[in-house]
Amino acid sequence: MKIAVLIRVYDRIEDLKYNLQIIRNTWKENDYYIIVVSNGKNNGYEILPESLPLIDKLVTLEENAGHRKGNSQLLMEGAKYIPADCDYTLILEADTWMYGDRIVSKYTKSLSDDVHNVWASADWYDKYYALATDFAIVKTKYIGDNPGIFDFELFPECHIANFLRNTNAGFIWIKENMPVHVPSYIRYRYPYVPNIKEGRFYVFPKSRMVTHHIEFLRGGMEQKKRYFNIVSGTDYFPEVKSGNKAWNRFKMNFWISLSKCFIKRSWYSHKTYKEIE
Repeated sequence: MKIAVLIRVYDRIEDLKYNLQIIRNTWKENDYYIIVVSNGKNNGYEILPESLPLIDKLVTLEENAGHRKGNSQLLMEGAKYIPADCDYTLILEADTWMYGDRIVSKYTKSLSDDVHNVWASADWYDKYYALATDFAIVKTKYIGDNPGIFDFELFPECHIANFLRNTNAGFIWIKENMPVHVPSYIRYRYPYVPNIKEGRFYVFPKSRMVTHHIEFLRGGMEQKKRYFNIVSGTDYFPEVKSGNKAWNRFKMNFWISLSKCFIKRSWYSHKTYKEIE
């Protein structure tokens, strides 16, 4: 199957370099057409020369729409270059690395089995219907027929859920990438939640994925590589010592699973659709 991979990037140029290498080296179950959309050039963030041969289509935007609209700008512009022969499009943040494409194959098949469902990603919020946009699989035809799906400013995850509701389209959750957040009252010093303000996990061993912002990691890029070796169960980055990978994966799975036991809003209140002005 041919699948478009739409990667958006502003300043995470080094993350992008490793992400492209991981995709080309370990994603073998499908044929991928990689589109990279960048809006950081004018601010000094140029795509590295070693990344260029790994990209099928590079789109560089001369003007940056700013923090609130920049993510939307990248997706809307990149969508123009999705090949017509790609039945599915994977939208991906440059700093979201996944070892192997088993999850891609699994959820494209799930989408193909149900004409109503057009989107697959993680459940983002406990209170609201919200769909993750850092890693999401979408039916390409739906994007073409509904370009407004990516036209958002605030709360993109809620916008996606609202838009699907309004167009009578369905979604499925990628459960291997869940839960994303921990309850606010346990964020402080909770394992594998490096950014207390966001209060979310950045390791997902069941999908062999890491999504760290390296500025929140003690050890920066080296630590992110270590986590990637651990979740993948390999020495993909041989220059980084990763210790006992099986034990570390067990700890990750334990703390992620334990977080499900804490009281959440969804235990006593149904999800609602967030009204976005």
